[in-house]
Amino acid sequence: MMSKDRQMSQARMTLLVFSLALLMQLILSPAASAAMAQERVREILEAVSAVIQDPQLQGVDRAAERTQRVQRIIVDAFDFEEMARLTLGASWDRLTLQQQTEFVGLVGNLFERSYSRLVIRILPERDTTYSRESIERDHASVQTTLVRQKTHEHLPVEYRLIEKGGRWAVFDVVVDGVSLTLNYRAQFDKIIRSSSYGMLVEKIKAKLEQEHS
Repeated sequence: MMSKDRQMSQARMTLLVFSLALLMQLILSPAASAAMAQERVREILEAVSAVIQDPQLQGVDRAAERTQRVQRIIVDAFDFEEMARLTLGASWDRLTLQQQTEFVGLVGNLFERSYSRLVIRILPERDTTYSRESIERDHASVQTTLVRQKTHEHLPVEYRLIEKGGRWAVFDVVVDGVSLTLNYRAQFDKIIRSSSYGMLVEKIKAKLEQEHS
């Protein structure tokens, strides 16, 4: 039968091992998570670049298909619910669940179209370099720079991500210091203040319909 001293010794050893494992997890997790966030951004940009540079998708007659494929990548990579919440600010909490669901869809459609046009325009003939990344709990920031191959012109682009269910998703892109999400928020807030939330929804629907036609 095991003596009490030996039992206590084994218990202390087990507690020590557990404490060290927990400490190592606390120390290493932020760096590992940040690396995962950067890798997620890299995957997104490489997927978009692959579509843009695909020889079989070149030419005016393949432009629509090229854009659609880029949009699908964006839909998979972005958290439009988080983006929608940020673009509305305090107005978000005043919406019903049905209104929130509708607005997420509208913002998603609006952003995927505008951002797909942006990346299709600026990614070709530019190389992406990755620099600083940081993480705070479930939020991460990944700093990149787009370098034009011919002129070596630099364009800083920051990707802001949120982790949900063990998966990183982008909720904002800051191009040369301008946040796309906050830019939407300023426009939306102006419409709501001068008119109403209902008018904002109508304006977004009209814009999407105009672009679709």
